[in-house]
Amino acid sequence: MEKEIEPNTEAIHKDTATKTEWQYYDEHCNPVHLSKVVHKDKPLIFIYPFSYSRERGLSTKKIKTIELRGWEKIKDVPTPLRSGDKIKLTAGSPKYLMSFLYKAFPDVEKLVIDKSGKSRFSQKSITFGYQDFDNAIKAIGKETRSYETRRKTAIANSLSKVTSKVEGRKTKLSKGGISHYLSFYSDDISLSSEDLDSILSLISLAPAANISVTENFIQTKDKINVAYLDDVIEKFKSLLKVKNDNEKDWQAFFEKHGWILANIFPFQVVMREREAYVGGKTIGNKEGRVVDFLFQNGFRDNYALLEIKTHNKSLIKSRPYREPDTYAIHDDLSGAISQCLDQKNTFLTDMGQKYSVLDPKVILVSGMKSKLNESQSNCFELTRANQKNVEIVTFDELLEKIIGLKDILKS
Repeated sequence: MEKEIEPNTEAIHKDTATKTEWQYYDEHCNPVHLSKVVHKDKPLIFIYPFSYSRERGLSTKKIKTIELRGWEKIKDVPTPLRSGDKIKLTAGSPKYLMSFLYKAFPDVEKLVIDKSGKSRFSQKSITFGYQDFDNAIKAIGKETRSYETRRKTAIANSLSKVTSKVEGRKTKLSKGGISHYLSFYSDDISLSSEDLDSILSLISLAPAANISVTENFIQTKDKINVAYLDDVIEKFKSLLKVKNDNEKDWQAFFEKHGWILANIFPFQVVMREREAYVGGKTIGNKEGRVVDFLFQNGFRDNYALLEIKTHNKSLIKSRPYREPDTYAIHDDLSGAISQCLDQKNTFLTDMGQKYSVLDPKVILVSGMKSKLNESQSNCFELTRANQKNVEIVTFDELLEKIIGLKDILKS
């Protein structure tokens, strides 16, 4: 006696020596769709996805056939493909994978999972070696869990700023986390100074024994430095494009990248202060001198004063002082030199007794040498060479120093 079939269920429709076929039966117990076939003479299972409702009737899915090679029974199929006694790809990580495949292969109709075979892709049919399929599912699951952790951390950190009843969170960075994260990005990246600081701070946290100083490590460090210098050069060039006198912007830039100014000196220096008071106040506490940057040498026994103007300041007058090619220095430059000498004199007078001050070096950064013609450039060099008390450096010369450093690292 045949077993009575219940409505709206899947049941065996045909059972032979070589295979068993299942049909889905509607509310009237009529077979409406061949749902799966399990072969007995070989490890092979066919699934025919569908959906059925009383109101809408039968509808087939985009994937018409799922072929499972290498498994004899549904219960033997691994759980990433199976939920209970049913093959299911519409939940969890398999759902995300299938959604991606539908977009990448809009005409696909057949999915094959081969237990020991190789993966092959065509527009109509996709074959996964099971190991490849499993790797994809695990990767999706890992990213899903990581995203969920970051999402909860972001919510907690946001709420902790508005209420003490919620504590902020920190997510632990596990081994391999950085390399895994970076694997999603191309080699064409743009790093800010903040990015580089974060990378270097992570390296500083690692035990020295764990850092292998190999050629690759050194080359990687050089690449980081080159990327940082590229960013610095780009910002430097953008400041050079400004038409008005942007002295405060230059001061902020050099304060952030103090090594640029430090490289002007032939000896080791340490930046002591920006906009440093060097003395000269009257009895009414007015007219005090302030230098843009105050440096101290590595031995802490002398100082250096550095004054920043802008790239728009003129160096040489436009008309010859004497024809055809003798030019006088511009008022911008002569005024800046006088200012520097006054700052030095005041510093020696007012601070010389209090601090270890001998004959402080004075450097003036101003103008653009590249704007001069050949005769003007010659006159500027003669003036600079004979200016013993104030060393003059131009903005484009500073830029060339940075570019030169980058070229050395790249080579």
